[in-house]
Amino acid sequence: MIDYVIRAAAGFVILLILLFLGPYTNIEWLQPSSPYRFLIVPIALIGSWVCLYLYRKLKQKKSASA
Repeated sequence: MIDYVIRAAAGFVILLILLFLGPYTNIEWLQPSSPYRFLIVPIALIGSWVCLYLYRKLKQKKSASA
């Protein structure tokens, strides 16, 4: 269950950061008028999986050293 919570929270945070930074940056595909703005969702999903992977590695490293 904790894996799902970490993945959902990380994806939501990444999604909000990208949507917030889009209008303030000069990155073309993050602009509101761009047809490629839908790419934010796969990036958030990939980012959430990376966060979960890093969490598991850190948890595994802590349990191995204890």
